[in-house]
Amino acid sequence: MPHSADEAPSPTERLITAARGGDGDALGELLSCYRKYLVFLARSGLHHHLRGKADPSDLAQEACLAAHANIAEFRGETAEEFASWLRGILTNTLAMHVRKYLGTQKRDPRLEQHLNQSLASASGFLQSRIVGDVTSPSQHFARNEAFLRLAEALETLTDDYRQVIVLRHVEGLPFAEVAQTMQRSVHSVEKLWVRALAKLKSQMDER
Repeated sequence: MPHSADEAPSPTERLITAARGGDGDALGELLSCYRKYLVFLARSGLHHHLRGKADPSDLAQEACLAAHANIAEFRGETAEEFASWLRGILTNTLAMHVRKYLGTQKRDPRLEQHLNQSLASASGFLQSRIVGDVTSPSQHFARNEAFLRLAEALETLTDDYRQVIVLRHVEGLPFAEVAQTMQRSVHSVEKLWVRALAKLKSQMDER
């Protein structure tokens, strides 16, 4: 979306412009900004066949390398457009790993659609109202870029804290199903969820 005359580009958008213009340092810095976003998406969207068999950080790095090699194909200008482009690359990366694990080279449109939906849900969560719930009014994140800070904060949480937030907010499961998935009681999961959101808020306050 073009900027109005009185709306200056954000630091991320300036990096995007420079990266599209062939500035390798700007592209490296830009991908560094989005790395935790990709790790969170990879962790959230890993196909059940790959749970425990693929490292989200490695998948994010692979997507970053592909983005670096194909930056000339990116036509957007905003942080959200760049995030969407990276999400597509990560979807292809995940699909390739699933095919490799299953021993098939044939593309599966249904698998790719499922992966894309999973990553879109995780990305949507990062840009949902929870950003407002866990940030204080005094924080001045760049316009529409708080999702990057939220991804970074989520990646600092313990596995249990992150999992309960993902199951509850990304996958939209009721507490009974969250409890079943995590092999805990409903009461303990509810308490874990409250603590996880409080920890997430404190992490955001430090940013």
